[in-house]
Amino acid sequence: MPFAGNRSRHLVTLMLAATALLAGACKRKEASVSTAEANADFPPGCLETNPQPQIADACMACLKRNKIQGPLNDGCCGIKDSVGQQLCQAVSTCMRAGGAPVVRCNLGGDTTTCFCGKHAAECDITGKADGPCVTQIAAAAGRNIETRATDTPTAAQILDRYGQVNYALGRASNIAAIAGALCKDDCALEM
Repeated sequence: MPFAGNRSRHLVTLMLAATALLAGACKRKEASVSTAEANADFPPGCLETNPQPQIADACMACLKRNKIQGPLNDGCCGIKDSVGQQLCQAVSTCMRAGGAPVVRCNLGGDTTTCFCGKHAAECDITGKADGPCVTQIAAAAGRNIETRATDTPTAAQILDRYGQVNYALGRASNIAAIAGALCKDDCALEM
């Protein structure tokens, strides 16, 4: 079966990319914003990853301490496109909540199970993904927050847009990676 090798290579590529991102070795594509915005901190009152009120302060403090690129590339709070910000927040909420068939889907910062569910090896094939956040992830992957244009991405394009900061999905997955890998206790994401 010729496609099985491609799926395996794609899965290996995703795992290597996630490892590089968490290790800080990956240079993500910069969003086109001014230098002032690039140096800004998280906007006041905005909460990333949708934490419960009792842990919100601790979670945000940890995210601020461990931000990789700040609101320029990580999270929903710095998105100027209102549609993109809403889609990003919906994905963040779902990534935190998880659900069937995987229960928790932020596993140490890897949120691909939120999309792939139990079909990690073939979730790049349209219709195979069965994670709890398929709808939210597909919508956020279709929203380019720079051009403010929306498309309908294929399953393979959705997986490719994880970490692409010009898409609402990339921004949500980046902050979820920080939360799951570096702030799991403060953000109550421990297993």
